[in-house]
Amino acid sequence: MSSVTPGIGLKVGQIRLVLRAELDRGVPFGVQVGKSTLYLLPCGLVAAVAWNHGRGFVKTVLTRGQAIANMESRGAILRFARPVYQVRDTSDATSKAGLRGLAERHFRAGIEKKERNAILREHGFDPAGQAGDIYRAAYRALIEAMRDSAA
Repeated sequence: MSSVTPGIGLKVGQIRLVLRAELDRGVPFGVQVGKSTLYLLPCGLVAAVAWNHGRGFVKTVLTRGQAIANMESRGAILRFARPVYQVRDTSDATSKAGLRGLAERHFRAGIEKKERNAILREHGFDPAGQAGDIYRAAYRALIEAMRDSAA
């Protein structure tokens, strides 16, 4: 049977593949009582995974807000180190040009590395990922061009 799940637009057989890909890139999130672990998925949802003999089983998938409310109802005191930003796709030419433009503006303004990384995150770019590689290459090219013109 190849029925389509309402609201998702995927066939039933595709849902497992999508969830598995999200879980592979998920990071531990908060605390959970018992043998379960919460994982923040790249899509922004939170999966509660129960572990048994080294195998994980997804018990439920919650919104981030539901997971936080659940933790708080159990007495957890949550502190946020920094805001969570959605990561933009960097495969298109517009994003790459935007990264190069940011690098040029930051270079000309003399912005320090920590602040540059924070600005990248605010714009939806991951400084540790492909976007960071593109940005650093553009920034290094500007440094090299400045050195060459001074010589």
